[in-house]
Amino acid sequence: MSFIFILLLSLIILTSVSIIKRKKEYKRKLTFAICILFVLFCYELPLIFYDATTHIALLYQPPEEIIEGTNIYLLGVNSVEFSLTKSKLDVSKILERQHIKPLTIIEGANKDRYASKNRQILSWLHLKEDDTEQMKKNVSYYLNQTDQKTNQKIDAFLNRERIGGDSGGLALVLSGKVKNGDLQNEHPIAITGSIDKNGDVKPIGALKEKIQIASISGISYMIIPSENKKEAIKIRKAINSNIQIFDVATIDEAIDVVEKINEK
Repeated sequence: MSFIFILLLSLIILTSVSIIKRKKEYKRKLTFAICILFVLFCYELPLIFYDATTHIALLYQPPEEIIEGTNIYLLGVNSVEFSLTKSKLDVSKILERQHIKPLTIIEGANKDRYASKNRQILSWLHLKEDDTEQMKKNVSYYLNQTDQKTNQKIDAFLNRERIGGDSGGLALVLSGKVKNGDLQNEHPIAITGSIDKNGDVKPIGALKEKIQIASISGISYMIIPSENKKEAIKIRKAINSNIQIFDVATIDEAIDVVEKINEK
């Protein structure tokens, strides 16, 4: 907020000076400076709308079997934003009155607000595709040969209003392959991981909460991205979970893991 105020004040001062100064040499330089400040001010202005969220509570969300009978469970985390709360304790009390036990309460940081604002602006300018939209394309690419009913169920999930990210990509691809008969799976497996167009599995966020959800739900096996492996080892130890975690770097590796689990 201070930064935006400084930019606005600078704009007013430079504009006033530009009006007072009559020499063309000064006017040209001042006009250039004013244009730069104006663009920067417009770019930073959306931060005002990101200032209200002070805490975010991450809540349990049951693992979802997108295609019934595949035993492939997608892991998602429910989040609730709180405005103008002073501490995590205040958030805990609010949730306690509603008989809700959070997995984690996170303080809203300026860094997160700034990153969120930048992503939104890039999306408006069509310079960066939305994560969910990119996931839709990548999943569709890998499942273009599945039967129509399978595609309909996956499309129904992808067309939901609030998916919130791209970490369901790997689970959707494996669900489609199991349903299509390209892969056999008889054991419940919790899966999280985004995918790219090359078939690589990319890292995800909220890993601690997802491991907690899988453990609470009684799922014995979990597949995560390789880049989250070190974090997963620490989390599993910290929460004393018995879940078996497998890390994969590609879709093919994930298929191999599912096959090995079923061989056991």
